Amino acid sequence: MTLEQQHYVKKRLAHIRWWNRLGWLFLVALAGFYGWLWQNMPLYIDPMLLLNKLRIGQVSDIEIAKLAALGNLAFLGCGLLLASVVLLTYAALWSEKQTINVLTTVIPVSLDPQTTESIPQDEPKT
Repeated sequence: MTLEQQHYVKKRLAHIRWWNRLGWLFLVALAGFYGWLWQNMPLYIDPMLLLNKLRIGQVSDIEIAKLAALGNLAFLGCGLLLASVVLLTYAALWSEKQTINVLTTVIPVSLDPQTTESIPQDEPKT
């Protein structure tokens, strides 16, 4: 590899190492946010709780307007989308690291012209 290619590979490996450290922090922050929502505003997370409270009549008009605008299923969907983006990034970077490892550990093979013989097509193989 040229020096430019080696520099690029080192830079990409550094990016992968940083993502391995920071990606988990993002997942923990996302889980913490949804845990906080579960404790403080469960109507935004639990659709069955919202449905039961609507049947009983315990939800104020302001809460209904907020939930109609935001939608608790949209909250769940956005959280799952963000988490899946992080996990897919992990998978892509793992694959890139494996490819870099394969490309950097290739052992050059030298062919000796004396050992390579061609088998004539006419002779039967025994």
